[in-house]
Amino acid sequence: MGFHRVPTDDGGRISSMSRAGAGFSANVSPTLFAAETDETLTVAEIGGGLIIQGITLTSDVIYTLPTAALIAAEWPEMDVGDAYTFYVGNAQAAAFDVVIGAGVGNTAQGANNSLSVPPQASRMFTLVKTAAATYDLY
Repeated sequence: MGFHRVPTDDGGRISSMSRAGAGFSANVSPTLFAAETDETLTVAEIGGGLIIQGITLTSDVIYTLPTAALIAAEWPEMDVGDAYTFYVGNAQAAAFDVVIGAGVGNTAQGANNSLSVPPQASRMFTLVKTAAATYDLY
């Protein structure tokens, strides 16, 4: 999946390159983690649109985003101001969270921006390109 411009016209019909505000289109390809280990995510994994932690944890796990430089190299058509949204799910029933680490060059925004996904929940995260190789994480 990853970041790609979808051709749409002003009415949302697919006929020209998409731009900010054109809407959401996705073909999700989930990545399932079935181990209790911290992970450094790949651009392909966040590009699939859905990261799922699928076992019962005995402690929190941290999934760190790839560096901003790696994201920029994999998604060269992403312009400053463009955004990419992905989801993280925590399917286990116990009391431990999946915590998203921002990664080098990515900055978590907002004083109350929780990067934790509690058990039996999911959260939506959005990366917004702010410069050639920097992103804000919401």
